Amino acid sequence: MDDQVGDQHHTPGTRTAPGTGTLRVHRGGDVAVSGNGKTGGTSMTDGVVDQLTAHFAAQHLGEGDSIPSTGKLAEEFGVSRTVIREALAQLTARGMLDRRQGREGVIAQPGAEQLSTLLRTKFTFEYVSAHDLHAFREVVEVGAVRLAARNPLPQTVALLSDLANELRTETDDEARLRIDMEFHQAIATAANPVFGFVLGGLSALLMESRLAVWERYVAEGGQVDVAVDRHVALRDAIAAADPDAAEAAMRADLADTESGLNNLNYNLAQN
Repeated sequence: MDDQVGDQHHTPGTRTAPGTGTLRVHRGGDVAVSGNGKTGGTSMTDGVVDQLTAHFAAQHLGEGDSIPSTGKLAEEFGVSRTVIREALAQLTARGMLDRRQGREGVIAQPGAEQLSTLLRTKFTFEYVSAHDLHAFREVVEVGAVRLAARNPLPQTVALLSDLANELRTETDDEARLRIDMEFHQAIATAANPVFGFVLGGLSALLMESRLAVWERYVAEGGQVDVAVDRHVALRDAIAAADPDAAEAAMRADLADTESGLNNLNYNLAQN
């Protein structure tokens, strides 16, 4: 079994790892990775993480595909099993591998959850207000809706229609807000998958401030139908392939959110 075999002993010299770069073995068995643009000071494990990522990509491994055993990877890369285990643990933490006890890992795709965790960690150490996040959202969403309206896809229009109907019939505030966010993410994804990915990563942070805005809107007499109609206007402008109308509709929708944020200037990481 893989875990029953001790780590390999390394003799001084150099080896070319699968993919790109060179594994340089020094006295005492320490291994450093160089090549492929690597710079000095990179730890052995970090270097192997990069090498494994390149190797899996070169092998055209996709989501759900199994990776070789720890022992085989250690042999192929000329490093110890401990280093391979540490590198695989890093890839798992990044959402690039799914590893479960009793079986080898499989390739996974990092998603919005990993990005959201990264952003929340970042915001823990830096003050980020709801207005800061909204300003970023405005840049992304206004640009995205113009792109989506330039080449509207029937499936996108159909999805937006379904979501608008769900918005009108949903009665739970938090559930309605999740539908609203799905609506906006659908537009962003239709424009460019990168936009959709980034907006998805912001969803958890957006949820906090936008739920507060929505509750204030309702408390002050705001009507659900009015909010839904703004989304229908977005859908209609995209369906009509009218980027200018789509931008105007998006700005109108975002303006209401910005107005509601005036009294919600807080550190997102602390709420």
